[in-house]
Amino acid sequence: MPSYIVLAIVGLCVTYAVHTYQCSARNLAAAKASGLPYIKTPVYAFNRLWLLTHPLWIKVLRQLPHDWVDPWLSFTKPDFAWEKLYDPFEKFGCDCFLIVSPGGNTLVVADPEAISQITRRRDDFPKPVHFYSGIDQFGKNVVSAEGGYWRHHRKITSPPFNERNNHMVWEESLAQGQSMMSGWLSPNDTATGPLKDIAAQAMRLSLHVISCSGFGVRLQWPHEQAESDIPEGHSLSYKDALSTLLENLIVVMLTPKWFLRNSPFKLQKVAHTSYVEWGKYMKEMYTEKRSEIESGESSGGMDLMGALVKGAGVTAKSSDDDSNHDPEKASETTKTQLFTEDEILGNAFVFILAGHETAANTIHFSILLLAMHWGSQMHLQDDLDAVLGDKSVSEWDYDHDMPKLFGNMCGAVMCEQLRLIPPVVGIPKSTLKGLPQGLTLGGKQITVPGGCTITLDTVALHRNPKYWPHTSREDLCEFRPERWLLDSSKSNTNTDDNTYAEEEDLDFDGPDKRPDTAASLFRPPKSAYVPFSEGHRSCLGRRFAQVEILAVLAVIFKTWSVELDVSDFMSDEEVETASEEQKREAWNKADARARDLLRNGMMTIITIQMRKDKVPMRFVKRGHERFKFG
Repeated sequence: MPSYIVLAIVGLCVTYAVHTYQCSARNLAAAKASGLPYIKTPVYAFNRLWLLTHPLWIKVLRQLPHDWVDPWLSFTKPDFAWEKLYDPFEKFGCDCFLIVSPGGNTLVVADPEAISQITRRRDDFPKPVHFYSGIDQFGKNVVSAEGGYWRHHRKITSPPFNERNNHMVWEESLAQGQSMMSGWLSPNDTATGPLKDIAAQAMRLSLHVISCSGFGVRLQWPHEQAESDIPEGHSLSYKDALSTLLENLIVVMLTPKWFLRNSPFKLQKVAHTSYVEWGKYMKEMYTEKRSEIESGESSGGMDLMGALVKGAGVTAKSSDDDSNHDPEKASETTKTQLFTEDEILGNAFVFILAGHETAANTIHFSILLLAMHWGSQMHLQDDLDAVLGDKSVSEWDYDHDMPKLFGNMCGAVMCEQLRLIPPVVGIPKSTLKGLPQGLTLGGKQITVPGGCTITLDTVALHRNPKYWPHTSREDLCEFRPERWLLDSSKSNTNTDDNTYAEEEDLDFDGPDKRPDTAASLFRPPKSAYVPFSEGHRSCLGRRFAQVEILAVLAVIFKTWSVELDVSDFMSDEEVETASEEQKREAWNKADARARDLLRNGMMTIITIQMRKDKVPMRFVKRGHERFKFG
């Protein structure tokens, strides 16, 4: 008997080896026929098992002789794009290259011409929806759908994202920005202590904005008067259910639901409780909104849940509607509903998920980068003074002030941060199996193999020297928002920008042709700047995020400055008596720590964030700065 088992194992190993060889040979032949440079690896980076276990294997493989694993090993890391930036394209001498493995080919793209073709030809280069199965926690949604099914979702989910509703986003963002700052500082304070949780607070702020603007639920900060009661039938408050779910989302995504439900481990138990509780809250919102619409009532505001329910075909019932008494008519009504309950909940969840991380990351990284670059921070404050004058925040006007912020240094800071650290470092596309696709690249025809995964490498694209104003290769990797100002010696505060007028009457079934930047700022070539993706599948909530980001930056930097905290290198008492040279030395150490974490402490789960540690900072009232460096 043992001999048969051994033979079976040997047979399986031989079969696997032969299959792997055949796949490698087939994929290599397709790569050679493509006309593109390529690199061979023995591992497919998007294999699920590899994604879960790659840190362990890479550590082991690093022990092998360097010539055995170089250069292919680094291309098997899920975040290789962030690690390598534009370097591989420079070495290949081409802005597209292939990674060839037994599990499949991957085309990596940092060329605007190719990206424009890929995003425009959505049927030839579909989104690989299996990459997004993790966000289908409550149902299919506009992010994870594709083809005609996606067009169906897009038409129903797009109406609330219009210019009219951005007024509410503006007002709520201003209010939440003020609340965040008041939690750190009293009116008489001139400075905070060291703050190491600015990323977490930015996440909280963005959750508050999307929750109130989109779903009519106002959340409060810990320092504000808040009700602690948990509604009947719940074990967590609305805020705790949502924040806990988002904190543990990767656990929920990767753990089978049956195990999550029965797990003896605390982490899984907490994740499951938040998943169940948030599902209850969403179903309650859906039920309440459906009843409201059927009764003919209407609530103001953006009302994302209401838009989903209405878009699904739920309407007010007329007085002579007898479907409640006629089972056949009621059944017919159910059949004609355009969205199922799961699809409504799935889209509501993805609105919250996508609607907070992008804006929160941009706010956090903008604050950090401004703390590291005093000259740009001072330039921003000068522009804010010119736009907003001495008006109180309550007097700031969306129609008057927002276009000016979008078109001056405030908009430049946002654009530069998104250039350097876009939310998604690799936007996925694909070709269908057995259907290779042609692309024109620099006047030359190339062939993308069928069944190929495509990565639109945003961090390399945004550092491609062919398309960006720069003084050196190093400058392309530096935070310099002034590169966006058409005349960096002047403030663009008198711009009459009509960019926002292009929001109305947008064809949501066609490619998104709206510019990402104001007319008064530098406009990169088409498809050279894609922080919100490009074309048909570009982010629905782009303008929502831009309004939130600019409003919060204006609230903070109109009154406050931000500095790197140096308390690990010099105490407050020592700062008081230190010379400029000594203070600069301490600041340089804090700056070096921040740069190291920005380069080596980042990791992607949903979006890219600083995961290994945090950079402590302090806010000080303008005029009380201690470290005007960088």
